[in-house]
Amino acid sequence: MTGINLVGSKVILAVCNFFLLACGFTLVTGGMLVLFDTERILLSKLLVGSSFSDLTQPYLYYVAIALALLGLTLAAAGILGCWASCLHNYWLLSLYFIIVLAVLICECSVYGIAWVWPQCMGLSLDTEILVKAVQRYYGVAGQEQFTAAVDLVQSSFNCCGINTANEYDTSLWRLQGLGQPLAIPLSCCVLKNRHEDRFYLNPMPVNTTLCQALERQSHQGYRHVVGCQEPLDGWFRQHYVVFLSIGLVVVLIEFIVLLSTILTCTRIYHHNQDSKDSVRNLDQADYGFQKNTSAQSYGGYSNETYAMTDSFKQNYKLVDKV
Repeated sequence: MTGINLVGSKVILAVCNFFLLACGFTLVTGGMLVLFDTERILLSKLLVGSSFSDLTQPYLYYVAIALALLGLTLAAAGILGCWASCLHNYWLLSLYFIIVLAVLICECSVYGIAWVWPQCMGLSLDTEILVKAVQRYYGVAGQEQFTAAVDLVQSSFNCCGINTANEYDTSLWRLQGLGQPLAIPLSCCVLKNRHEDRFYLNPMPVNTTLCQALERQSHQGYRHVVGCQEPLDGWFRQHYVVFLSIGLVVVLIEFIVLLSTILTCTRIYHHNQDSKDSVRNLDQADYGFQKNTSAQSYGGYSNETYAMTDSFKQNYKLVDKV
């Protein structure tokens, strides 16, 4: 680092800011894509392992908004950093440094909690709580979003129930006759409109009668019998790893940006000190030159130089010279 001059440090800062700016725009784009991914957002409604399950919208909806806001903050910081790298302004660099440092501290706190204690942030999939939620809320009025989420996971992952399809035998949906004459939801059946858009909202079984049959020999091949716990847990872990990976990349970029900012500040400080020393030396040199010039000018009119002699001709030349 000692061999890097001011120009080199500003180039490094500009490059780091470019990556920070690109990271910000990537987060904004990713957040918007997730926000408009209805099925992905809906599946996160099944993350009911914490107090966050009472939110109006699914959990991933708020995560997407948070990513977009974080991206906008990083993009704004990157623009400020690119501007600051072109100037010798400590105030801009200090403001830029404080913004990036504050974002970095917040991100490290969030990712640290998400890594050590994910349940605190709602990043959990409690099977027991989810089974109770399905038995209590599936098909109930006012829980249409949760019901659609269960239908989506059952029809997408070819499963039924969380552990087994028998969970619906003791559910409010079955006990209160909300799904009569069905024994299991239609999303548990093998569907013929599987490739249609939003098929889970209007499931069309290949054979409804055989799908609802109680005998295993009758409904075999027409009903999904595997529970949704394993595929749902795999979906959750995949998104959890992606979330932590993105966070790690963002934190590393911000840390490098902070180092480049510190390097640029030190180089600007040394540059300013060198400029002050150069100005001071130049002022001292000018002062010495002016002093010598004044001394020489005064010496030109001294008695030793223009002393009168006995010769009239020489005296006349001296007077003429003066």
